Amino acid sequence: MKAFAVLFFVFILGIHSFANSPKEIPAGGIPLPDQLSYTGEGIQIGLALGMIQPLSGGDEFLAAWSGAFEYFYASFLSGGGNVWIYGGDLDSETMILYARYQVHVRFHYMVNSRVSLYFSPMMWFENTEIDEIQEDISGKDDEYIDEDAGNKKAYELAPEQRGFAIAGELGFGVRLIGGLGFVGSSSIEKSFLTSSLLNFSAGFSYDIRQHFRFLQENFLGMHLSFETTFRRFLDSDWDNYANYWVLGLNLSF
Repeated sequence: MKAFAVLFFVFILGIHSFANSPKEIPAGGIPLPDQLSYTGEGIQIGLALGMIQPLSGGDEFLAAWSGAFEYFYASFLSGGGNVWIYGGDLDSETMILYARYQVHVRFHYMVNSRVSLYFSPMMWFENTEIDEIQEDISGKDDEYIDEDAGNKKAYELAPEQRGFAIAGELGFGVRLIGGLGFVGSSSIEKSFLTSSLLNFSAGFSYDIRQHFRFLQENFLGMHLSFETTFRRFLDSDWDNYANYWVLGLNLSF
């Protein structure tokens, strides 16, 4: 909570410091976290593929996919959703698959022609029944939910994948020289069933729209990106964390 308060203070300070700076949106937009960007208008789609280490105590690295949709209602307000999926083999008999869904609104503030900030209330939920999926895949759901199943049980109970949660996020994007960009965000996710999460994300992007006339004529923006996220479980009974890394593509039109 203290980290969230500090970030909120920095957010307000940034608004005050740059309130009179030029605010023309650059061609191609300003990159933002989650394979999105600030264009002030239009529709956006973000796609990503990578890997995740769901539990710091486990050795498994699982495949991860995500998709995002965003619509700008006004230059200062957008809304959308996100689908987050990961899965893979834990061993020769056990395969898992998790799916989570997010809806959000974003309140944007364009500091100047290179920097954009936002605050985003959001909700997370999931409808993945792990025991049913496990039964469908291997017919060994009884083994999976056994209290002595060790790491398999830990994956089922991992708090980041379960239940309804609300969250607040602060984020920013910076358009650097040559089409390069830097993005970052921090959020707190409060789950009503399991552990809460503190998330930190950072990444880089590159504007490929600037190199192709066809893209300039048909898209508001197109960025390639690399992002990494660190997640820390906050409740006292979860001394654990997660990491994931993704390569992504943003389309704005």
